[in-house]
Amino acid sequence: MSVQQGSTKTITMDDWYKCRLDRKVLKEVTRRNDKDALLHLSGFIALVVASGVLAWLSRGTLWCVPALLLYGTIYAFAEAIEHELRHRTPFRSEWLNESVHWLICFMTWREQVYSRWSHAQHHTYTHLTATVPADVELAVTRPPNYLKLATDFLRVSHGIHHLGNIVLHSFGIVSKNAKAVVPPIEYRAMCRNSRVILALYIGAIAWAIAAHSWLPVVFLLLPRAYGAWLHELLAITQHTGLRENELDHRFSTRTLKLNRFLQFLYWNMNYHVEHHMFPNVPFHALPKLRKAIEADLPPAYDGLFSTWGEIIHVFRMQRHDPDYMVTPHVPGKAAQAEAEPAGDQPFVAQAR
Repeated sequence: MSVQQGSTKTITMDDWYKCRLDRKVLKEVTRRNDKDALLHLSGFIALVVASGVLAWLSRGTLWCVPALLLYGTIYAFAEAIEHELRHRTPFRSEWLNESVHWLICFMTWREQVYSRWSHAQHHTYTHLTATVPADVELAVTRPPNYLKLATDFLRVSHGIHHLGNIVLHSFGIVSKNAKAVVPPIEYRAMCRNSRVILALYIGAIAWAIAAHSWLPVVFLLLPRAYGAWLHELLAITQHTGLRENELDHRFSTRTLKLNRFLQFLYWNMNYHVEHHMFPNVPFHALPKLRKAIEADLPPAYDGLFSTWGEIIHVFRMQRHDPDYMVTPHVPGKAAQAEAEPAGDQPFVAQAR
């Protein structure tokens, strides 16, 4: 189902296409448990600490540059954990979801309430640009703004947006962005959380000033910027270049194959079609969900390089045709794909 330009139709999750899934399998894959999440989180924190120790020991040498880049690159994948925590799906215990979310929001320059409600709108209006409201988390516009795209690899617009909100909300001023997605009943909690996070950031800066050292800032506040490149390469693949205004995630969202290490860092978010179609399924069950509904899904993209080959091709085409988009090979939709203009056909890299 397509959404027409200027539509003010109220969209709900029930309007989206869902693959058929046996009820017993659905119950199994939506079951949360603390063990899997704690093991995954512990592994991630161990990598952050180990790379941080390496960066610390490299101070005063030329090795500090690659060591800090490694540390920041791993640290920046806290964003993938924060995404899961927005859904409250990693842990069965709600207190664990909430407690870990505080730590991860500090690492990712976010506040919990705004982040959750903004992301809820993204799931309701995924890659919809014709509706009012539209997708507020659209990563890349069509045609792309190359300056924003480049600075996103340092999280510039992300920082302006989320840190700006945190400062405003700390003073009790509800931003325009928050008013658009957060219910008024949540304003008080959002402002309270913002004050705590802002106080922690100010504390880290005060520590640096008192110690006459930039190290607290470099190790605690800036890794999300200087280490963002790899997570951003993955995050941009989720929807960029695919069809807009379709109430079917198979047309607007990508799943791609990754090696085990990247998949670990990314908390299985490479299974992104599956995640959008069944957002209540925790990260550890997404591979099993993929197997259960794979026959009704487009083929998974063959890695990060192949996917970016398609995205770069889309960017080139959109220089001359801003309406150019890729149409995935969706099972049972061959007739529709054949009816599309030639410019809408998928790049060859997808067919692997």
